[in-house]
Amino acid sequence: MAITDKINNNLKTLFNIDDPVYKSLICDRNGTIPSTISKPTDIDIGAIASQIEYLRLLSITLIKQLYLDEAASEFLKYQLNEFFNSLQFEDESDAEWVQRTIATVFQQKVSRAAIIYWLRPYSSLEPEISNVLTSSAFAGFCFAGRYDAGTYTMPDGTIIVYVPALAGSYDSSYYTIKITLYDTASVDIWTVQNILRKIIAAGITYYLEIKST
Repeated sequence: MAITDKINNNLKTLFNIDDPVYKSLICDRNGTIPSTISKPTDIDIGAIASQIEYLRLLSITLIKQLYLDEAASEFLKYQLNEFFNSLQFEDESDAEWVQRTIATVFQQKVSRAAIIYWLRPYSSLEPEISNVLTSSAFAGFCFAGRYDAGTYTMPDGTIIVYVPALAGSYDSSYYTIKITLYDTASVDIWTVQNILRKIIAAGITYYLEIKST
């Protein structure tokens, strides 16, 4: 039943529903409700009925904005930005953005298998995960400032082999992992870091190492 019929059925015992003044002020059953509405005056079914119908349609629209698969424009942007910390990629449609966010929220977290699975597209070889217990240093006499491996010849001819050292306390290494990727493009580094922020649990830190083959 149309909104005009509901109002007229309730008021016809008190008013003449065909009276021009009634139609103009309260409800006009011959009025129009356009398919696209941007403001209350777009509806022409009487002053009071138009306001009631506008608010009814607005409430339905606002309820839909609570659901990601129905939200649009600024409502969708607000929900994904504020509640899921998700930013829309360039040239990414709203539907793709929603599906990517949902996949991120429900994806597996923390496990080595999950990290490797999500980082495979950004590495030419299988991603590697290792702890840094054996690589940690106490920032004393070491090559902690170096990030590559190699050899160094002392003045007396002694050859020293060095490898990258991670400066930090030994105990903190229990909660730190090193993730190694191969041939990752510079444009993908932000994406990789964003993925890691979402799938690694709070309290666990990581070092990201990218090697060229």
